[in-house]
Amino acid sequence: MTWTIVCDLPMKSYQGNQALDATSYHNHGNVIGSVNQNYACVNFYADDGEVEIPITNDSLNKFTALRIQALIKPEAIVRRYNIVEGWMSFAFVIEADGRLHGTIYDGQNWDGVDSGNTKVPANQWSRVGFEYDGVSYGKIMLNGNIVGTSLALPTGMRQPQQVITLGHWPRGDHRYTFKGAIGHVRIEKRDFEDFWRDAMATAFCRKPLTAHQTAALRELEFILKHLDEKEALAIKRCAAKQSELIVEWMNKMRSLIPRGYYSLRKLGVELREAWCCIPNIDKIRIILLHFIRSIKDQADQVELEKFMALLEEFFKIAHLCQRKGKPYDRINELMKILFPELDEWETAIREIAAAA
Repeated sequence: MTWTIVCDLPMKSYQGNQALDATSYHNHGNVIGSVNQNYACVNFYADDGEVEIPITNDSLNKFTALRIQALIKPEAIVRRYNIVEGWMSFAFVIEADGRLHGTIYDGQNWDGVDSGNTKVPANQWSRVGFEYDGVSYGKIMLNGNIVGTSLALPTGMRQPQQVITLGHWPRGDHRYTFKGAIGHVRIEKRDFEDFWRDAMATAFCRKPLTAHQTAALRELEFILKHLDEKEALAIKRCAAKQSELIVEWMNKMRSLIPRGYYSLRKLGVELREAWCCIPNIDKIRIILLHFIRSIKDQADQVELEKFMALLEEFFKIAHLCQRKGKPYDRINELMKILFPELDEWETAIREIAAAA
C-alpha cells in the first residue's frame, strides 16, 4: 500500500498564527486560542486552544483511506483528549481511561479500533498512530508497536467537512480539548491505484496463481496501463463513482434489514471464507440462499419489495463501468480466465433469490 502525505506539520515553522505545512498542498494549521507556539510543538493550556486546518483543496477531502501519525505529550488524563479529528469524518483521540481510539464515520455509524489494555503514558512523549485501509481494517500504533486492530470498520468513509482540527473538537465545543503538548503531526491518504493491487490480492485470497492466470493478469495489467489517457481517466472516475454508489447501497441495505449492519458484516465474512476456500461455489449459494430467506422471513411485503429493488440496483451498479469493443472484449475474456466461477454470477443470484 502506498500513501501520499497531504498535511505535514512539524511545528517548527510558523508564520504569524499559522503552523506551516511542509507539503506542497499548503494545508497550514491556524493556531487559535490558548496555545503556545514552541519549536517542535504547541502547548495547550486552556480549553479554547486548537490548531485548525481549513479544507481548501481536494487533498483533504478525497480520502479513500487514512493514516494519522502524531507526537504527543499529554498531561494527566482525566477525560477524553482529542488528537486529530476531521469534522463528521474521522476522529483520533485519547479516551478518559488512557486508551487510544480511532474511529471512522460512514454517514450512519462511528466505528473504530482502540488500544485495549495499552494506555498512553501521561507527562512523556509518545508517537501514536491510527490507520484505516478504506475497506474494513484499522490499527492503532504506540511508539512503533501495533496495540490494537479491527476488521470491523465501515466500508468507506465520509469526507471531512470544512476543517480538520488538532487538539480540539472541530469548531465551538471545548469539552475534549487536549491538555499538554502536540508535536509533529502527519496526515496521509492512500493512493488510488493501490485499489487495483488490493482488489486482486483480496480476490485471489493471496494464494498462488496458476501459470494461465498469471499470464492473463499480466496481459490485463498491460492493457489497462496502455489505455488512451482520456479513456483511462474516464474509467478511473467511473470506478470512483461506482465505489461511492456501493457504499451508499450498503448503507441502504443496513437501514432496511433488522440488525442489517451486523447481518451484512457476517454475510461478508462468510462469503469471503467460502470464496477463499476453493472457491466453494456451492457453499456460496447456500450462504446466499440462507441470507435471502432470513430477509424474507423478517420483512413485510413493503420491505421485501425494497430489498428486491436493492438487488436490482446492485446489478446496475456492477455494470456501471462496463464497456464494449476493443480492448474491453479482451478484458472480459481475461476476467473469465481469472475468475471463471463468476461468469454467470448475476444469473446465479437471481436464481437464488427466486428459490428463496
